[in-house]
Amino acid sequence: MTTAAHNATHTPIARLEAAKAALRERFEEHLARASDAVVLKAVELADEKAFAALAKVGVDSKRSVATRNQEAMARMKARAFERVASRCELLDAKAAYEILGITKQALSQKTKAGKLLAYTNKGNRRKFYPAFQFAENKPRAVVASLIESLGVDPSDTEAMNFLVQHLVGKMDYSDPGEPSNEVSRFDVLDDSDALEIIKRDYANALSAGQ
Repeated sequence: MTTAAHNATHTPIARLEAAKAALRERFEEHLARASDAVVLKAVELADEKAFAALAKVGVDSKRSVATRNQEAMARMKARAFERVASRCELLDAKAAYEILGITKQALSQKTKAGKLLAYTNKGNRRKFYPAFQFAENKPRAVVASLIESLGVDPSDTEAMNFLVQHLVGKMDYSDPGEPSNEVSRFDVLDDSDALEIIKRDYANALSAGQ
């Protein structure tokens, strides 16, 4: 083998080994920045997921605390909306006012007057209307009565969201001694006894800040 050929072969190998060494060093840096909890969790994952989890630590560590807090808040808001959407059908404004046969402005007025429930996606501020509050192309009267009796301010986005979250939650609808029968609260709004329990549970959850 000529000297030129030898050098041509040797140079790529040297560069490859140097690249491997650099990657190992960068991985060690990620590993050093990771908390004990992250390392213990990562070791239980498949290789590609473990490496991704450790790599994310490095990315996060370069962001400021304020930025990471904002990202965490955005994720929390998205999860809250996803939970509600997974537990009931949410209609956009157009679907809601078409079902009721009214204008968009009239829908807004009914919402502001506490005649309808509206859930606000905190991520993009869009309002959605739980489908369970409509029957025979009209708002169910029990919804407006519930909003009023609980003293929920329709203009208070947080309060309205909290009420919707409560109504899409589960309650045990069985009599004492019977097997558990969990149902969504909004499914039993027309049952007067269940409605009183819903109101009581709402007041307890509100006072507990849950």
